Amino acid sequence: MLLLAAALLVSGQRADSVRIDRRELAEYRLTTAEFEQFRKASARIAMLIADDASFRAEPLFSEEITQSADVTEASAALEARLRSHAGLSEALTAAKMSPRDYTKCALTLVAARLALGFLDSGALKAVPPGAAADNVAFVRAHRAAVDETLTDLAIEIR
Repeated sequence: MLLLAAALLVSGQRADSVRIDRRELAEYRLTTAEFEQFRKASARIAMLIADDASFRAEPLFSEEITQSADVTEASAALEARLRSHAGLSEALTAAKMSPRDYTKCALTLVAARLALGFLDSGALKAVPPGAAADNVAFVRAHRAAVDETLTDLAIEIR
């Protein structure tokens, strides 16, 4: 039993050290429980961002992250920053959320919110069925809370 627990722990650590790939993000679906956990962590992170001048020079959610053409690079950069900054790491620990899960939720929320904006403006006619459509529907249903959370994190959605 002890060997099994150790093997699961080691395999979990390996999974967290592997970069988030396009497929993992494409298959990720937003849920109410995960979004609430994200909001809890984000409230702490937003306070930290407001109080720490270093985030004015280097925002947590820079354009390179929120508008990157390479989601694997963007996710790696965000996850690394969440892991390496003591305050960010503490905020996630307090919210019982891993840097990896926070990264997936954040990038998915931004993408789904952008897609919703494109749909609402008519620039996009439809979203492919599956996780993408489900995530856009989730954001539509929780739009006020999503917008508030993204604004608190200084993420501009145009």
